[in-house]
Amino acid sequence: MKYDATLYKLAHLRYITIVKTVYNQEKLVMKNKILLLAIIGIIFSCNKDENTINPTPENPELLILPIVVHIIHGGENIGQGSNLSTERIKEQIRSLNDDFRRKKGTLGENNSPISDDSFIQFKLTEVTPNGNPTNGITRINYFENIPDKDVNDRPHDWLPKIAYWNPEKYINVWVYGGFPQDQLLGLATIPTTNLPGLEAPLQALGDGIMINALHFGKSDMDSGANLGKTLTHEMGHFLGLFHVWGRYEGKGCQQQDDHIQDTAPVAGPIDNCDNPPLACDGKIAPVNNYMNITYDKCLNVFTKEQIKRMRYVLENAARRKNLTSSNTIDR
Repeated sequence: MKYDATLYKLAHLRYITIVKTVYNQEKLVMKNKILLLAIIGIIFSCNKDENTINPTPENPELLILPIVVHIIHGGENIGQGSNLSTERIKEQIRSLNDDFRRKKGTLGENNSPISDDSFIQFKLTEVTPNGNPTNGITRINYFENIPDKDVNDRPHDWLPKIAYWNPEKYINVWVYGGFPQDQLLGLATIPTTNLPGLEAPLQALGDGIMINALHFGKSDMDSGANLGKTLTHEMGHFLGLFHVWGRYEGKGCQQQDDHIQDTAPVAGPIDNCDNPPLACDGKIAPVNNYMNITYDKCLNVFTKEQIKRMRYVLENAARRKNLTSSNTIDR
Protein backbone atom coordinates (compact mmCIF):
# COMPACT_ATOMS: atom_id res chain seq x y z
CA MET A 1 0.00 0.00 0.00
CA LYS A 2 1.16 3.53 -0.75
CA TYR A 3 1.18 5.88 2.19
CA ASP A 4 3.47 8.74 2.97
CA ALA A 5 3.17 8.46 6.75
CA THR A 6 4.14 12.06 7.34
CA LEU A 7 1.70 13.31 4.74
CA TYR A 8 -1.03 11.07 6.14
CA LYS A 9 -0.52 12.44 9.62
CA LEU A 10 0.16 16.05 8.73
CA ALA A 11 -1.17 16.93 5.31
CA HIS A 12 -4.33 14.90 5.07
CA LEU A 13 -5.81 15.29 8.55
CA ARG A 14 -7.89 18.43 8.15
CA TYR A 15 -8.35 19.84 11.63
CA ILE A 16 -9.85 23.32 11.93
CA THR A 17 -7.93 26.07 13.65
CA ILE A 18 -10.94 26.98 15.78
CA VAL A 19 -10.29 23.97 18.01
CA LYS A 20 -6.52 24.41 17.74
CA THR A 21 -5.86 20.87 16.50
CA VAL A 22 -3.91 21.89 13.43
CA TYR A 23 -0.34 20.89 12.94
CA ASN A 24 2.52 23.40 12.77
CA GLN A 25 3.66 22.84 9.21
CA GLU A 26 5.61 25.16 6.98
CA LYS A 27 6.32 26.12 3.39
CA LEU A 28 9.27 27.04 1.21
CA VAL A 29 8.72 29.39 -1.70
CA MET A 30 11.47 30.95 -3.78
CA LYS A 31 9.47 33.91 -5.05
CA ASN A 32 12.58 35.68 -6.30
CA LYS A 33 12.72 33.15 -9.16
CA ILE A 34 9.32 34.02 -10.61
CA LEU A 35 10.72 36.05 -13.52
CA LEU A 36 13.07 33.27 -14.50
CA LEU A 37 10.32 30.67 -14.20
CA ALA A 38 8.06 32.73 -16.42
CA ILE A 39 10.72 32.55 -19.11
CA ILE A 40 11.61 28.88 -18.88
CA GLY A 41 8.15 27.57 -18.03
CA ILE A 42 6.01 27.05 -14.98
CA ILE A 43 8.10 24.88 -12.68
CA PHE A 44 6.63 23.29 -9.60
CA SER A 45 9.78 22.86 -7.59
CA CYS A 46 11.66 25.86 -6.32
CA ASN A 47 14.92 23.94 -6.66
CA LYS A 48 14.81 24.04 -10.47
CA ASP A 49 13.08 20.68 -10.85
CA GLU A 50 12.84 19.81 -14.52
CA ASN A 51 9.19 18.77 -14.47
CA THR A 52 7.05 21.48 -16.06
CA ILE A 53 3.39 22.07 -16.77
CA ASN A 54 2.11 23.83 -19.83
CA PRO A 55 -0.18 26.84 -19.28
CA THR A 56 -3.89 26.08 -19.11
CA PRO A 57 -5.52 26.82 -22.50
CA GLU A 58 -7.88 29.79 -22.73
CA ASN A 59 -10.79 27.40 -23.25
CA PRO A 60 -9.73 24.17 -21.53
CA GLU A 61 -11.53 20.89 -21.92
CA LEU A 62 -14.15 20.26 -19.27
CA LEU A 63 -13.04 17.23 -17.24
CA ILE A 64 -15.96 15.41 -15.58
CA LEU A 65 -15.12 12.83 -12.95
CA PRO A 66 -17.40 10.09 -11.53
CA ILE A 67 -17.91 9.87 -7.77
CA VAL A 68 -19.42 7.09 -5.70
CA VAL A 69 -20.41 8.08 -2.17
CA HIS A 70 -20.34 5.26 0.37
CA ILE A 71 -22.47 6.19 3.39
CA ILE A 72 -21.14 4.15 6.33
CA HIS A 73 -23.81 4.59 9.00
CA GLY A 74 -24.76 3.14 12.35
CA GLY A 75 -28.11 1.63 11.43
CA GLU A 76 -30.16 4.84 11.35
CA ASN A 77 -32.97 5.43 8.90
CA ILE A 78 -32.10 7.42 5.78
CA GLY A 79 -31.93 11.09 6.67
CA GLN A 80 -31.17 10.40 10.32
CA GLY A 81 -27.79 10.59 12.05
CA SER A 82 -24.89 9.51 9.88
CA ASN A 83 -27.20 7.95 7.27
CA LEU A 84 -27.38 11.25 5.40
CA SER A 85 -30.28 12.10 3.14
CA THR A 86 -29.93 11.76 -0.61
CA GLU A 87 -30.62 15.49 -1.00
CA ARG A 88 -27.80 16.42 1.37
CA ILE A 89 -25.42 14.22 -0.59
CA LYS A 90 -26.49 15.75 -3.91
CA GLU A 91 -26.19 19.23 -2.43
CA GLN A 92 -22.62 18.47 -1.37
CA ILE A 93 -21.70 17.46 -4.92
CA ARG A 94 -23.31 20.67 -6.24
CA SER A 95 -21.29 22.66 -3.72
CA LEU A 96 -18.10 20.84 -4.75
CA ASN A 97 -18.78 21.78 -8.37
CA ASP A 98 -19.54 25.38 -7.42
CA ASP A 99 -16.12 25.55 -5.75
CA PHE A 100 -14.16 23.96 -8.58
CA ARG A 101 -16.03 25.92 -11.25
CA ARG A 102 -15.88 29.27 -9.35
CA LYS A 103 -19.59 29.60 -9.97
CA LYS A 104 -21.12 33.06 -9.65
CA GLY A 105 -23.75 33.52 -6.97
CA THR A 106 -22.50 30.61 -4.87
CA LEU A 107 -20.04 30.13 -2.02
CA GLY A 108 -17.47 29.21 -4.67
CA GLU A 109 -17.49 32.66 -6.26
CA ASN A 110 -14.49 34.95 -5.85
CA ASN A 111 -13.00 38.00 -7.55
CA SER A 112 -9.36 37.06 -7.06
CA PRO A 113 -7.17 37.91 -10.08
CA ILE A 114 -5.07 34.79 -9.46
CA SER A 115 -8.08 32.43 -9.44
CA ASP A 116 -10.09 30.91 -12.27
CA ASP A 117 -12.62 28.27 -13.26
CA SER A 118 -10.79 24.94 -13.07
CA PHE A 119 -13.03 23.29 -15.69
CA ILE A 120 -13.02 20.24 -13.41
CA GLN A 121 -16.42 18.91 -12.49
CA PHE A 122 -17.82 15.94 -10.56
CA LYS A 123 -20.87 13.76 -11.08
CA LEU A 124 -22.41 10.96 -9.07
CA THR A 125 -21.83 7.78 -11.00
CA GLU A 126 -24.71 6.28 -12.95
CA VAL A 127 -23.45 2.71 -13.38
CA THR A 128 -22.33 0.16 -10.78
CA PRO A 129 -19.29 -2.07 -11.31
CA ASN A 130 -21.76 -4.79 -12.38
CA GLY A 131 -23.30 -2.54 -15.02
CA ASN A 132 -26.51 -1.79 -13.17
CA PRO A 133 -28.00 1.72 -12.92
CA THR A 134 -27.34 3.62 -9.68
CA ASN A 135 -27.76 7.04 -8.12
CA GLY A 136 -24.09 6.95 -7.12
CA ILE A 137 -24.79 6.35 -3.43
CA THR A 138 -24.26 3.16 -1.43
CA ARG A 139 -25.45 2.72 2.14
CA ILE A 140 -23.73 0.27 4.47
CA ASN A 141 -24.53 -0.45 8.12
CA TYR A 142 -21.14 -0.46 9.83
CA PHE A 143 -22.33 -2.81 12.58
CA GLU A 144 -23.43 -5.39 10.02
CA ASN A 145 -20.12 -5.14 8.16
CA ILE A 146 -17.49 -4.57 10.87
CA PRO A 147 -14.09 -4.94 9.18
CA ASP A 148 -11.05 -6.61 10.68
CA LYS A 149 -8.83 -3.88 12.07
CA ASP A 150 -5.47 -3.71 13.76
CA VAL A 151 -4.90 -1.15 16.48
CA ASN A 152 -2.57 0.87 14.23
CA ASP A 153 -4.74 0.71 11.12
CA ARG A 154 -5.70 3.96 9.46
CA PRO A 155 -9.15 4.50 7.92
CA HIS A 156 -7.89 3.78 4.40
CA ASP A 157 -6.68 0.37 5.63
CA TRP A 158 -10.17 -0.81 6.55
CA LEU A 159 -12.67 1.37 4.67
CA PRO A 160 -12.17 -0.62 1.44
CA LYS A 161 -13.19 -3.75 3.33
CA ILE A 162 -16.62 -2.21 3.77
CA ALA A 163 -17.06 -0.68 0.30
CA TYR A 164 -14.65 -0.06 -2.56
CA TRP A 165 -15.34 0.37 -6.27
CA ASN A 166 -12.69 0.21 -8.98
CA PRO A 167 -10.53 3.33 -8.42
CA GLU A 168 -9.64 3.35 -12.12
CA LYS A 169 -13.28 4.25 -12.83
CA TYR A 170 -14.63 5.92 -9.68
CA ILE A 171 -13.56 8.39 -7.02
CA ASN A 172 -14.44 6.54 -3.82
CA VAL A 173 -15.74 8.91 -1.15
CA TRP A 174 -16.42 7.28 2.21
CA VAL A 175 -18.71 9.25 4.52
CA TYR A 176 -18.14 7.79 7.96
CA GLY A 177 -20.02 8.65 11.14
CA GLY A 178 -17.55 7.30 13.67
CA PHE A 179 -15.59 10.49 14.40
CA PRO A 180 -16.59 13.38 16.70
CA GLN A 181 -17.41 16.86 15.45
CA ASP A 182 -14.49 19.18 14.65
CA GLN A 183 -11.78 16.57 15.05
CA LEU A 184 -10.91 14.35 12.11
CA LEU A 185 -12.84 16.14 9.37
CA GLY A 186 -11.39 14.29 6.38
CA LEU A 187 -8.40 12.73 4.71
CA ALA A 188 -7.37 11.73 1.21
CA THR A 189 -4.78 9.70 -0.62
CA ILE A 190 -2.52 11.47 -3.10
CA PRO A 191 -1.73 10.65 -6.72
CA THR A 192 1.58 9.59 -8.24
CA THR A 193 3.19 11.62 -11.03
CA ASN A 194 6.57 13.10 -11.93
CA LEU A 195 5.64 16.33 -10.15
CA PRO A 196 7.52 17.36 -6.99
CA GLY A 197 5.99 15.81 -3.90
CA LEU A 198 4.03 13.19 -5.82
CA GLU A 199 6.76 10.67 -6.57
CA ALA A 200 5.80 7.96 -4.03
CA PRO A 201 4.26 4.69 -5.30
CA LEU A 202 0.53 4.75 -5.98
CA GLN A 203 -1.88 3.77 -3.21
CA ALA A 204 -2.63 0.12 -3.96
CA LEU A 205 -5.76 -0.22 -1.81
CA GLY A 206 -7.98 2.37 -0.25
CA ASP A 207 -7.37 5.10 -2.82
CA GLY A 208 -9.98 7.77 -2.22
CA ILE A 209 -11.38 10.29 0.25
CA MET A 210 -12.85 9.90 3.72
CA ILE A 211 -15.12 12.60 5.13
CA ASN A 212 -16.52 12.81 8.65
CA ALA A 213 -20.30 12.49 8.17
CA LEU A 214 -20.89 15.50 10.43
CA HIS A 215 -18.91 17.68 8.01
CA PHE A 216 -20.28 16.34 4.72
CA GLY A 217 -22.48 18.97 3.10
CA LYS A 218 -24.08 22.04 4.61
CA SER A 219 -25.68 21.94 8.03
CA ASP A 220 -26.78 24.16 10.91
CA MET A 221 -24.24 22.49 13.18
CA ASP A 222 -22.42 24.87 15.53
CA SER A 223 -19.04 24.53 13.82
CA GLY A 224 -16.76 26.53 11.58
CA ALA A 225 -16.76 23.58 9.18
CA ASN A 226 -20.45 23.33 8.28
CA LEU A 227 -20.57 24.54 4.66
CA GLY A 228 -19.21 21.49 2.85
CA LYS A 229 -15.71 22.80 2.20
CA THR A 230 -14.04 19.73 3.73
CA LEU A 231 -14.71 17.72 0.58
CA THR A 232 -13.32 20.53 -1.61
CA HIS A 233 -10.15 20.62 0.49
CA GLU A 234 -9.67 16.85 0.43
CA MET A 235 -10.40 16.68 -3.29
CA GLY A 236 -7.56 19.14 -3.73
CA HIS A 237 -5.26 16.66 -1.96
CA PHE A 238 -6.66 13.79 -4.06
CA LEU A 239 -5.72 15.76 -7.19
CA GLY A 240 -2.20 16.55 -6.03
CA LEU A 241 -2.32 19.71 -3.92
CA PHE A 242 -0.69 20.24 -0.53
CA HIS A 243 -1.57 22.73 2.16
CA VAL A 244 -0.61 26.32 1.34
CA TRP A 245 2.21 26.15 3.90
CA GLY A 246 3.67 22.97 2.46
CA ARG A 247 4.06 19.48 3.71
CA TYR A 248 6.21 19.06 6.81
CA GLU A 249 6.29 20.30 10.37
CA GLY A 250 9.06 22.15 12.16
CA LYS A 251 10.72 24.26 9.46
CA GLY A 252 10.66 27.99 8.79
CA CYS A 253 8.52 29.82 6.28
CA GLN A 254 11.27 29.94 3.67
CA GLN A 255 12.22 26.27 4.08
CA GLN A 256 9.14 24.50 2.73
CA ASP A 257 7.05 24.51 -0.43
CA ASP A 258 3.60 23.60 -1.69
CA HIS A 259 5.11 23.62 -5.22
CA ILE A 260 2.72 26.40 -6.24
CA GLN A 261 4.19 29.70 -7.41
CA ASP A 262 1.16 31.94 -6.89
CA THR A 263 0.42 31.09 -3.24
CA ALA A 264 2.22 33.52 -0.95
CA PRO A 265 4.56 31.78 1.53
CA VAL A 266 3.18 31.17 5.01
CA ALA A 267 4.40 29.16 7.99
CA GLY A 268 1.13 27.47 8.88
CA PRO A 269 -2.67 27.74 8.79
CA ILE A 270 -4.03 31.28 8.43
CA ASP A 271 -7.05 32.62 10.27
CA ASN A 272 -9.09 35.86 10.11
CA CYS A 273 -10.37 36.15 6.56
CA ASP A 274 -11.93 39.56 7.38
CA ASN A 275 -8.49 41.02 8.11
CA PRO A 276 -5.89 38.54 6.78
CA PRO A 277 -2.29 38.82 7.95
CA LEU A 278 0.67 39.30 5.67
CA ALA A 279 2.59 36.35 4.30
CA CYS A 280 6.36 35.97 4.69
CA ASP A 281 6.96 37.93 1.47
CA GLY A 282 4.83 40.88 2.57
CA LYS A 283 1.84 39.98 0.42
CA ILE A 284 -1.60 39.16 1.76
CA ALA A 285 -1.61 35.61 3.13
CA PRO A 286 -3.80 33.13 1.18
CA VAL A 287 -6.41 32.82 3.90
CA ASN A 288 -9.21 32.15 1.37
CA ASN A 289 -7.41 29.31 -0.35
CA TYR A 290 -9.17 25.95 -0.19
CA MET A 291 -5.87 24.37 0.86
CA ASN A 292 -5.70 26.54 3.96
CA ILE A 293 -7.29 25.31 7.20
CA THR A 294 -9.78 27.76 8.67
CA TYR A 295 -13.53 28.46 8.79
CA ASP A 296 -15.49 27.18 5.78
CA LYS A 297 -16.97 30.65 5.26
CA CYS A 298 -13.48 31.94 4.37
CA LEU A 299 -12.65 29.41 1.66
CA ASN A 300 -13.36 30.17 -1.99
CA VAL A 301 -10.09 30.17 -3.99
CA PHE A 302 -8.05 27.76 -6.06
CA THR A 303 -5.23 29.66 -7.74
CA LYS A 304 -4.38 29.35 -11.42
CA GLU A 305 -1.19 27.45 -10.59
CA GLN A 306 -3.09 25.04 -8.34
CA ILE A 307 -5.56 24.46 -11.16
CA LYS A 308 -2.72 23.72 -13.60
CA ARG A 309 -1.28 21.17 -11.19
CA MET A 310 -4.62 19.41 -10.69
CA ARG A 311 -5.29 19.29 -14.43
CA TYR A 312 -1.78 17.96 -15.03
CA VAL A 313 -2.50 15.18 -12.54
CA LEU A 314 -5.75 14.33 -14.32
CA GLU A 315 -4.02 14.24 -17.67
CA ASN A 316 -0.88 12.34 -16.65
CA ALA A 317 -1.13 10.54 -13.30
CA ALA A 318 -1.63 6.80 -13.16
CA ARG A 319 -5.22 5.94 -12.26
CA ARG A 320 -6.35 9.58 -12.02
CA LYS A 321 -6.15 10.07 -15.79
CA ASN A 322 -8.51 7.14 -16.34
CA LEU A 323 -11.23 8.93 -14.40
CA THR A 324 -11.60 11.51 -17.16
CA SER A 325 -12.76 8.85 -19.64
CA SER A 326 -14.54 6.45 -17.28
CA ASN A 327 -17.70 5.03 -18.88
CA THR A 328 -19.64 5.15 -15.62
CA ILE A 329 -21.28 8.53 -16.28
CA ASP A 330 -23.00 10.24 -19.19
CA ARG A 331 -20.91 13.22 -20.22
